[in-house]
Amino acid sequence: MALSFTTFDVFTKTPFRGNPLAIVHVPAGTQLSQDQKQLLAREFNLSETVFLHEQTAEDVQARTARIDIFTPYAEIAFAGHPTVGTATFLLHHLHLDSARMLATRAGLVPFKEGSSAGAEIAVAHNVHVHDAPFAGTSFAPHPVVSIVNGMTGIMARVPDLETLGKQTANLVGTENTYTAREKLDEGWRNGPVVSYFYVDFGNAGTDGARKLRTRNLGSREDPATGSAAAGLCAYLSLLEKDGGQLAREYEVTQGVEMGRRSEIRIRVTLNSARTGIEEILLSGDAVKVLEGKVPIPSADLTLHSE
Repeated sequence: MALSFTTFDVFTKTPFRGNPLAIVHVPAGTQLSQDQKQLLAREFNLSETVFLHEQTAEDVQARTARIDIFTPYAEIAFAGHPTVGTATFLLHHLHLDSARMLATRAGLVPFKEGSSAGAEIAVAHNVHVHDAPFAGTSFAPHPVVSIVNGMTGIMARVPDLETLGKQTANLVGTENTYTAREKLDEGWRNGPVVSYFYVDFGNAGTDGARKLRTRNLGSREDPATGSAAAGLCAYLSLLEKDGGQLAREYEVTQGVEMGRRSEIRIRVTLNSARTGIEEILLSGDAVKVLEGKVPIPSADLTLHSE
């Protein structure tokens, strides 16, 4: 049996730019094991692959679409570009009126039309700033922020684009992307730890939005990382929580050094007491690139079969 798939380039309107995403359609009654989903994600070998499950009657009633998100190495609770890409697919290509929330491992993610070619999602968030998990290292001064339990970034500010362009690897070591979590705060030791390098241009964006140029280095470089961008913007908003508006606008450009320029838009709203985050909205465009069929891996195959 084969499954239908569609690929999108996310956070761009231009094919072969942005961050590629594979969406695999899982019909009702089709059961895939974790190994089978992981093998398919490894076959696509993109930053993430989404498994989009056909809606049940209960899903339709709840207006949800169930998704699983996999990197080539592991399942993850949440990520930005898979949710924006999947929401765009549902809104602009399937024209599916029966879903306005994505059911992820991190919780429900509401979505709506963002632009003629994209979507806006309400980011699942439980922002946590870790207590010096990498003390004694050269990168210890950089804040370590989880947008949700399982998605963590070292937020490394650099002075200029030249320095940004010289970054080559995750600060914890490429090989430690999925093991550095053991250094995180108790109860938060899940998922990958990436390094999110950024240059802050201040309020130089459209209508005074804060403009950031970023790079994400984990097990490899990622052209656009909505979860890391949301984590950074949430952290910056909390850092300056005592002044300014409750709602802050950000424009994040990523992937330039890879030749896959991506444009990410984020709006962070503080709660009325300015003690935490009320809402994070993430939006961007996406363009369809490929569609086809992929066979379901044999149930006899495992991740380490010869």
